[in-house]
Amino acid sequence: MVLYPLHTSLDSAGSKFGHGTSVAQGRPICRKVVSAWEAVEKKQKQNADAWWLIAQPDHAALAGDLAASISCSYFPKLEPDVLEAITLHDAGWAQFDRPQKPVASLTSGETSPAKASDSGRPLSFLDMSPADFVLAWSDSIERAQQSSAIGGLLVSQHFSRLAENRLAMRADVPADIDKLKTLLAGEAARRCRLGAQAGRQAEQVQVLVDVLQFCDLLSLYLCCGAREDAVLPQRFQGQSILLRRDGDMCRTEPAIFGKGVSLGVSARRHPASREEANVVSLGFLLE
Repeated sequence: MVLYPLHTSLDSAGSKFGHGTSVAQGRPICRKVVSAWEAVEKKQKQNADAWWLIAQPDHAALAGDLAASISCSYFPKLEPDVLEAITLHDAGWAQFDRPQKPVASLTSGETSPAKASDSGRPLSFLDMSPADFVLAWSDSIERAQQSSAIGGLLVSQHFSRLAENRLAMRADVPADIDKLKTLLAGEAARRCRLGAQAGRQAEQVQVLVDVLQFCDLLSLYLCCGAREDAVLPQRFQGQSILLRRDGDMCRTEPAIFGKGVSLGVSARRHPASREEANVVSLGFLLE
């Protein structure tokens, strides 16, 4: 689950002083730029009175929509099977993000309860144990492979990168380290099997995984309600992408969405509200 905290103090970027404009002089001010991942992690740990909850498969579908909307010479052409892989890359999380009560059965003013910590904060995808997220990763790869060979190849490489990063953190107990190493060995064998079927050069595959991870992180940034200006770690033809918040608009520098795009993602409220809608579509404007 991706958490979008509500009713918190305003972020430093896009604050009450006018989204980067100096109140005293009316001149643009230099705003701090953070890593996009830092902005996401901060939101996942933030306390709040309420949250929008975005299911991982829905966040992944937004990532697919973002990929399909890219119009920029820095990025490779994305064929339908690659776009489908990006859309499906978190399909295995459905077993953990599934509402405990069907949305169709909710009465007015009610929403499905979410798993929460002892403090009452709902559990983010960052709170999941290795046993759970390794299962979600494996099921996501299987679902992507069912769609296409390139889908299995890309999503396998995506989660292998995440597993390698997790091992580098040295934060897990031996049993969980073994789970990660087992995943990595199995996925290396899978990619050997799928490589010829996918029909792409190794260098092409790595660039497409970069695109998947770029769209994944951009979707997370939007879904969590981050307001800081942020830079994404992926580089395309040597060019990094900066996100600038301008009110409700998220601008990319350089611009990668042509004349702009409007997208959305489904979200449900936790805890339930008696006065406001509990299931909504959150909208995003990008340039």
